[in-house]
Amino acid sequence: MSNTDKELPQEYEEIPWSHLIPVQKDRSLQLALLVVVIAAALLAIMFLVRRSPGAPVAVPAEQPAVSESVVVATTLATAGPVEPEMTMAPVVAAPQIYSEADLMAALPPPGSDMEAVARAEWFVTDYFTVDGDPSLSDGIAAALPDAVSLPQSDGSVISYVEWARAVGVATNPDGEFTVTVWFRTLAGNSESGFDRGPVRAVDVRLVTDAMGRLAIADLPVAGKVASVGIAPQWPLAAEAPPDIVVAAANDAAHLGSDPQLQSAGADDEGWRLVFSVGDASGLRFPIVVRVTGG
Repeated sequence: MSNTDKELPQEYEEIPWSHLIPVQKDRSLQLALLVVVIAAALLAIMFLVRRSPGAPVAVPAEQPAVSESVVVATTLATAGPVEPEMTMAPVVAAPQIYSEADLMAALPPPGSDMEAVARAEWFVTDYFTVDGDPSLSDGIAAALPDAVSLPQSDGSVISYVEWARAVGVATNPDGEFTVTVWFRTLAGNSESGFDRGPVRAVDVRLVTDAMGRLAIADLPVAGKVASVGIAPQWPLAAEAPPDIVVAAANDAAHLGSDPQLQSAGADDEGWRLVFSVGDASGLRFPIVVRVTGG
C-alpha cells in the first residue's frame, strides 16, 4: 500500500442483507385470482348444463354447489386437475296430460245404474223444456224410438225445468232400467211472468243396445209423487243459556245476515234454536241451528 493510500480516509458502506437476496415476487395474489377465475368458470358451466333442455342435472355429492366448486378450484391450482365426485339429481317428471280416453275412463261404466240415472235426468230436463230452441226438440226426437209430435214454441210461451232428480232406479237382468224422476217446471212468458208448477213424477225406461250404449226406450211414463211424511214433534220451548245462544248465532251468521233468535228448545240431542236470517233480497228466512251438549 502506498503512502498516498494510507493518508486517504477509508469509508465503509453498509448494505442490508435483504438487498443482496434476489427479489421474489408474491404469488399469493395471483393464486387467489386463479382460484376465483376457475370457480367462476365451473359455476358458469354448471349453470349452462342446468339450462340445457333434457340434460341431466349434476351436483357435487353432499355439498352445496358453490362450496364444492371452491374446493375443486383450489385443488386444480395446487395439485393438478381433479375430477369432483358428481351425483345425478333426480329428474322431476313433467305434469301428466290426460288423454280423452283417460277422462272417459273416469266416467260411470256403460250400462251402470249411475249412467242410467244421469241419462234419465238429462232426458226429462230436455223433454219438458220448451223455450224456442230447436236443438232441444231435435235431440229428443233423435233419442225416441218413434216419431212423435213434440210441442213447439217460438219463445213466446216457455216451459222450463227448474230441477229434475232421480229418486229410484230398477235394474233388469237383460240390461233394461226404469228410473223414477221427480221434477218441477216454470211455465209462462216474459210479459205475464212465470208460475211454478207442482212436483211431478215420470218413469224413464232405458235399454242397452248391441254396442253397450243406453237408449231411451219410450216416452215418459206417468208416475206418482210419494206423499209427504209427518215429522216428529219439535222440542218443547225452553230458555237457552246465553253462551249457547251466542255460539248458535255465530253459526247462523254463515247462512244469512243479522241472525235473530225466534225460539229455542232442548231434547236428547241437545239444543235446537230457530233464527231468522236475511239475504240479498231483503227477505228473512227461519233456519235451525243445533248445539249438542250444554
